[in-house]
Amino acid sequence: PISFAVNQKKLNIRAVALLIQDEHLLIHRQGEDDFWSLPGGRVQFGESGAKAIERELLEELGQSIEPPVFRFLHENFFNYADHQFHELGMFYEVTCREPLPLSTEDFYGPEGEELTYRFVPFDKLDQYTLYPSELSKMLQTNVFPTLLTNDI
Repeated sequence: PISFAVNQKKLNIRAVALLIQDEHLLIHRQGEDDFWSLPGGRVQFGESGAKAIERELLEELGQSIEPPVFRFLHENFFNYADHQFHELGMFYEVTCREPLPLSTEDFYGPEGEELTYRFVPFDKLDQYTLYPSELSKMLQTNVFPTLLTNDI
């Protein structure tokens, strides 16, 4: 992956999936984290963000997707697992070739219980701790302003 660490500081380049079905957004949580984020993963050297998100969703969810549509780039700074991160996130709108079963219950991909997935209705996103913390605003501004309200 395109990621390097210097002491306790780490730079990541990450492809991120905006997977929406019937006004629900797919979010996920790693292990016992107390926050949620969007599916995706680090880009490999020489791999485009679009190819990375195709690879990640196949690995994590066993899903083939239509060609992803780039929506925006986000620069994020955060602390996690004793590291200071500087992350560049490339956000792509994605559509599965075969829609996932739409349920607000937790589910897991082929990798097991390492990642917990959940579809959340747009009007319930404010009930979750989502990262990056600006995610709701980014979605309103850059992706689906007609589907999302200012109440998120």
